[in-house]
Amino acid sequence: MVLHDQRFLKLVALGFIGALLLPSVRAQENYPNRPIRLILDFPVGGPSDVLGRVIGQKLTEALGQQVVCDNRPGANGAVAYGVAAKAAPDGYTLVWLSTPFPLNAALRTNLPYDSFRDLRPIAQVANYENVLFISTQLPAQTVSEFITYAKSRNGAMPYASSGSGSVQHLAMEQFRQLAGFQAVHIPFAGSAPALLDLVAGRVDSSITLPPAAMPHVKAGRLRALAIASDRRLPALPDVPTLTEIGYPVLALGWGGVGAPHGIPQPIVQRLTREVERALAMTDVRERIESFGGSIRYRTPDDFARFIRGEFDRWGPVIKQAGVKLGD
Repeated sequence: MVLHDQRFLKLVALGFIGALLLPSVRAQENYPNRPIRLILDFPVGGPSDVLGRVIGQKLTEALGQQVVCDNRPGANGAVAYGVAAKAAPDGYTLVWLSTPFPLNAALRTNLPYDSFRDLRPIAQVANYENVLFISTQLPAQTVSEFITYAKSRNGAMPYASSGSGSVQHLAMEQFRQLAGFQAVHIPFAGSAPALLDLVAGRVDSSITLPPAAMPHVKAGRLRALAIASDRRLPALPDVPTLTEIGYPVLALGWGGVGAPHGIPQPIVQRLTREVERALAMTDVRERIESFGGSIRYRTPDDFARFIRGEFDRWGPVIKQAGVKLGD
C-alpha cells in the first residue's frame, strides 16, 4: 500500500512539473508570436546600426514577426548591454554585440552586467577594418608626415574616436605609443558624430570605418592615410596598412547577435539558423561589403570563444595605456 502511494505521489509530482513546463514548451514551439526587440549598442549611422538593421530586416522576413531596432548608445555600448542583460530570456529581446563588448570587461569593474555570464552570444555576422583618416586641412600627405605634424603640436593635437575604450580609441593609443607622439583624445558617442567633427576640422584625425568617410575622401575633405589592419582594402588599394609602414596596429571591428542568458536552446538554434541563411544572401553580402566589412559567421560557441579571445588580446593594451571608461 505504501509503495502504491509513493508511485501515485511521483505521478502527481511529474504531472505537476509537466504542467509547469508545458506553457514554456508551447511558447518555444510557437516562437515568435509577437514583435522582437533588437537593442543596438551605438547611434544611427554607425556599423552596429547599419549591420544590425540589415540582419533585423532579414529576421523579420524569416520569422514572420517585426524585429524592432532600438538604439541605446552610451558608455561604450554598456547602456545597451545592461538593458539587454535585465530583459527576460524568452527570445523577444536580442542585442547587437560588437567590438566594445569584451573591452568593457577590461575597462572597468562596475558594469551593470557580467560580460561572460549575463549575455549569450548567438551568431557573429561580420568583420570590418578601420582606417586612419585625417583632415585635409592638415599639411600631412603620408603617415610619416602625419607623425611629424603630431609631434610639432607638442601633445595638443586632437583626435576623435567613437568613445572612450572603443577599439578606435585603443588603436590610436597603440599607434601613438609606437610612433612616439602625444595627442588629446576627444571621445564621441559613436563613429558617426566623431566623423562630423573630423570633416568640420574640429579634430585632426580619427581611426574609424571607411564607408561613411569615403564620400568625404572623394570630395577632398578627408584623407585616408593607412589601414589599421594587416591587409589592404579593395576600396582603397593605394592606401598602405600601418603594419606595412612598421606600426603593427590591428584594429578589427566586428558585430553579431546576442541575447539575455537563459534563452531556450531551441530558440537559439532557430535564430542561429536564420542568421546563417541571411548571410548567404547576395544583398546582405553586398551591403556588408559596402560598409568595408566581410561576412564572418560564427556559431554560438565559436562566437563566445572569439569574444573571450578579444578580452584576452586587448586587456594588456588597455592596462598599458591606462585607459578607463570616461577618459
